[in-house]
Amino acid sequence: MTKRTDAEKVLPILIPVLGEELALAIIEHRDIVMRVPLTEMAAKLQVKEYLKCGDPVAAAETQILRGWRAIKSSWYFNELEKDARRPQQSQRRSAMDAARDLYGDSYHDNGIRTIQH
Repeated sequence: MTKRTDAEKVLPILIPVLGEELALAIIEHRDIVMRVPLTEMAAKLQVKEYLKCGDPVAAAETQILRGWRAIKSSWYFNELEKDARRPQQSQRRSAMDAARDLYGDSYHDNGIRTIQH
């Protein structure tokens, strides 16, 4: 039998910082996904780390999205740095951009090369 988080003890610690919905999501993430219950002490330590991040909600969301059992502010800031270094979608070149570079203006959006007269 798997242990579960005692939500009655942990929710009052998490809700003031994360809100009810995200607090429940963190508990579910720990219990179901990670199979590691969140203790009162672990919740208190997590709240300290969430607050160190400056944006506790974003930190908790990152924890869930990255599949982390817990969060440390240093991990969160490392992820922000990695995200800043990754090219954004608008900066990525499309196949159409590459075709225009290769063929010039004679390459239209329908993919058919035309002859310039």
